[in-house]
Amino acid sequence: MKKLTTLILALAMAAALIFGFAGGARAATLELDEIYTAYGLGQTVFVRGDTDMSLLMLYVIAPSGGGFPMTVSRSQLREGVEINIGSEWELGEYMLRIGYGTEIAYEYHFEVVEEPVRHVSAQTGTNSNVVTRVSITPSALELEMGSSAKVNVVAGSSVKWETDDTDLISISGTTEATITGKKTGTATAWAYSGNNYATLIVKIVPVKKQEENVTGENSPQENVAEDNRPADAFTDLKNVEWARESINALAAAGVVNGVGDGSFAPENSVTRAEFVKMIVSAFDFVPSGEKVSFSDVAGDEWYADAVLIAAENGIVNGYDGRFSPLDNISCQDAALILKRVADIKGVSLIRPPVVETEAADYAREAVALLKGNKVIDSEIGFSAGEKATRAQSAYMIYKIYANYRQG
Repeated sequence: MKKLTTLILALAMAAALIFGFAGGARAATLELDEIYTAYGLGQTVFVRGDTDMSLLMLYVIAPSGGGFPMTVSRSQLREGVEINIGSEWELGEYMLRIGYGTEIAYEYHFEVVEEPVRHVSAQTGTNSNVVTRVSITPSALELEMGSSAKVNVVAGSSVKWETDDTDLISISGTTEATITGKKTGTATAWAYSGNNYATLIVKIVPVKKQEENVTGENSPQENVAEDNRPADAFTDLKNVEWARESINALAAAGVVNGVGDGSFAPENSVTRAEFVKMIVSAFDFVPSGEKVSFSDVAGDEWYADAVLIAAENGIVNGYDGRFSPLDNISCQDAALILKRVADIKGVSLIRPPVVETEAADYAREAVALLKGNKVIDSEIGFSAGEKATRAQSAYMIYKIYANYRQG
């Protein structure tokens, strides 16, 4: 697709739409102002509202299928996010998807036309928001194995449920559906209405044992998440708020693990082997049949399969017959690998205008591309030649991963 201009903060509109997220038993809400049905070149799409989630994801998808994700904080959403429609944009129907993590909760459709469009207030019923009326409330559940919960679906027509995880959950009903956890794991289900859908994420956990305190009464639930969001996967994420969503989402997907004692160690460095293992896991890479070997990667090492799969798929090359799996990966090498992943998996990245970067020649294009697409933000402290931290790695991987999962 042609280049999309940068998203910046701005003012916005009126008329609210409400839908819910949930973590465990407590639901969280998102309230957004209206989006109009059509915009002309040079006009602006304003997105403003409120939520009690700390972070949301916005996905802008062009008629040709290209696009990019953007992380938006609660304070940014309250002030308003501005999407400027440049003269180089494609004409046609765009989608603006909004969700939490990889889960899409709501979807707006708007058309970009050549001439500016006069926007009329929502009360007139003219040129007001048109949304795909499929939403699930709550859109995420945590169930104990063997237990059930109800979800409600808002849709413009009849609803049909689908899931690939029938071994983990069962679903009965349509617009009011009962979800039952069958065995532990994380399941995904989709509520379809015509060609549109909403996604439900269900985490099934073991049955919790009831503990009694000295009074003989049940102990109160502890570790309730702040601001109604699900509890963090790890106990040491408070100093990396910017990476919190990325780490939690990748942990839920089984892409990242802790280092023990409930910790993630976000400031620790990442080895080349660790980074490649996360990549292979996140993006579903499998052996290609090519015979690749490195003199310093033994077949019985925990990382051997991931490194060789990555090499077979052209994600990594090594140097002089060696891969150096236990060396710490640099930020620019991580960016180069992610650029290759995006190319291989068909994740559309918009080529930005010239972006200044201190990266080495071999990684300069990759770093510029990722910076231009907000995969690398200034807040993560990216320095091309320095070692990448676990938090930085999770943040960058998740930016591409979220786009890939929605593609």
